[in-house]
Amino acid sequence: MSTDRRTVVCYAGDNYWFSNPHSRYHLMHALHRRDYRVLWVNNIGMSMPSLRRKRLAKRVLQRLRSWGRWLRRAEPGFWVLSPIALPLFGNRLLERLNNAWMSLQIGLAYRLTGMGRPVVFASIPAFAGVIEKLPRSALIYYYSDKYTAHRSITARAAIVACDRMLLEAADAVFCASEMVYAELAGTRPDVHYLPHAVDFQHFNSALASETPLPVDLATIPQPRIGYYGSLDDANDQEMIRHAAVADPSLQFVLIGPVLGDFSAVAKLPNVHFLGPRPYAELPLYAKHFDCAFMVWPQTDWYRNCNPLKTKEYLSLGLPVVSTPIEELEKSYRDVVYLAATPEEFLAGLRRALADDSPELRRRRIEHVQDESWAARAAEMMAKLEEALAGHRSRGI
Repeated sequence: MSTDRRTVVCYAGDNYWFSNPHSRYHLMHALHRRDYRVLWVNNIGMSMPSLRRKRLAKRVLQRLRSWGRWLRRAEPGFWVLSPIALPLFGNRLLERLNNAWMSLQIGLAYRLTGMGRPVVFASIPAFAGVIEKLPRSALIYYYSDKYTAHRSITARAAIVACDRMLLEAADAVFCASEMVYAELAGTRPDVHYLPHAVDFQHFNSALASETPLPVDLATIPQPRIGYYGSLDDANDQEMIRHAAVADPSLQFVLIGPVLGDFSAVAKLPNVHFLGPRPYAELPLYAKHFDCAFMVWPQTDWYRNCNPLKTKEYLSLGLPVVSTPIEELEKSYRDVVYLAATPEEFLAGLRRALADDSPELRRRRIEHVQDESWAARAAEMMAKLEEALAGHRSRGI
């Protein structure tokens, strides 16, 4: 049971080719920079696609394009596999057949990339049946969110069973949210809190950049109230609508793919949809926001989350107004404004704009400037080694 092979297989919650980087992307690349060889396995999802979902055609096209690449080398020592499979959960026979088919593909990718018995980093429960079948030297189960609370799961009992299987089989468990950590810490040993870090240089360096104001932002007056990320039915449109109607001077800038029905705000003259932008361009847009915001409903999923974009916004010194999230209340109350109702959201925006100053911007930047992904990855692997040493001492 040794991890000195320095090979990691990441069962991801994202599509490497089409998703903006999330925590598992940053952790895997931090390990890769430490000379680990990495095989990234693209997400298959936790629910079957629905004809009622917006942009279904684009999602299907992306999946087909990923399947067409199957196994590709993204860079030396870092491979990406897109298993040709669907999230067939809820039917035991289909689950077994699907797992066998995925195990065949992923096992072949292990051999082609020389993975041997890798450290397995599982960041989504959907692959539990495959992980159980394939060789490994150690298993990390990483909770970037509370997976079983996701709103779109169509076979919840099956996903809960997969989650339980990985939780029990893992050598070490890491939680990006304090709420998830508090829930799991008493269930088994070797559960650790591993909060998100931030790609600080990527965002903060934009402040010193001489790049011009993007053309599509230049036509939007200030104050610009900005958000980037997926725009779907989980975003609380009533918060945006109330503030935009009550104060037409506020210009809401929404960057990201529109995956839901935004008819409640789309026709308002001070709400602007700019579409998706590559990760490389996000800092060049966000540095021209006067305030950033995050508005989500008070569901179990969001109460337990730890939004990565919070630290990205703070890296630019931006004031942030957000609906209440436990992680923000505990760790960011001094630099983030919290608002539970549309009225509080509008008041929070006005206060954030009125309070803003160069000194406050420096404080926000200082709050996150030392939180690197390299340090998080090193901590994670050190905790794993401690857990494995404990197993050996107990003869496990």
